[in-house]
Amino acid sequence: MTLKHMPRLFWSLLLLCPLSAYAAEGEGMPDKLEVTAGMSRTSQSLLHGVLVTYKSDPTLNITYETSKGFASVQNGVGVWLVRDEQLKAGVSVNYMMGRQEKADPRYAGMGRVAGSAMSYVWGEWQPIQDAVTLYGNVGSSWQSASGTLAQWGATIGFPVMGRVNGFVDVSRYWASQSYVQQYYGVTPSQRATSGYSVFTPRSAGTLYANAQIGLAIEVDRDTDLIAAYGTSTASGMLMGSPLLNQKSQAMSALVLNRRFH
Repeated sequence: MTLKHMPRLFWSLLLLCPLSAYAAEGEGMPDKLEVTAGMSRTSQSLLHGVLVTYKSDPTLNITYETSKGFASVQNGVGVWLVRDEQLKAGVSVNYMMGRQEKADPRYAGMGRVAGSAMSYVWGEWQPIQDAVTLYGNVGSSWQSASGTLAQWGATIGFPVMGRVNGFVDVSRYWASQSYVQQYYGVTPSQRATSGYSVFTPRSAGTLYANAQIGLAIEVDRDTDLIAAYGTSTASGMLMGSPLLNQKSQAMSALVLNRRFH
């Protein structure tokens, strides 16, 4: 199976999943409220949308889960496909970031791209609980020109000392041809206003390969301080866009995570 066909297959499999068969699995788990807030250096900014030049901005995620569904900044509003201690997956309505011309000097003359609602599927599995987490998500914009964006990755945790644990996270971003065209392509009319050469992506493909290492410090039973640092490396396909002027950029995060019962 090629990456190009992954989103269509993903949606097709979900259409075959009977939601009612999974609903009862989460009924034994308590409701959950969790807040994560801090700063991160990222290309997906809550304040500025999609960026070419990574920027440090405030970050926030509020998650509320019940036996029937969930609502969060990260995963949108939706219902469970499955929910237990080691495996969670859901379908939701979420928001696909847009692009603000003023947010990044690399966008000068390129114009604005409006954000949009999207259909979203996500899941995470811990084959070794609290030590290995595999995750993935795919979102398809309700505006066909903005296409599909997907991410998958793995996090491995390990003890360091006392209340301090370490982790390593690796992930990939993939996008459809229409998404790459919308956010990284350059049309003839945009060439006239920006001075960039025309760039028309010919296929879908990987955007970035990310790798981070970090520490999670247990402040108390329900509070963790999390720090991470790493790099994000653009693919060869993406480096064909004249909007990009560097292949690798630093990523970082410093956040406080609080659980409420």
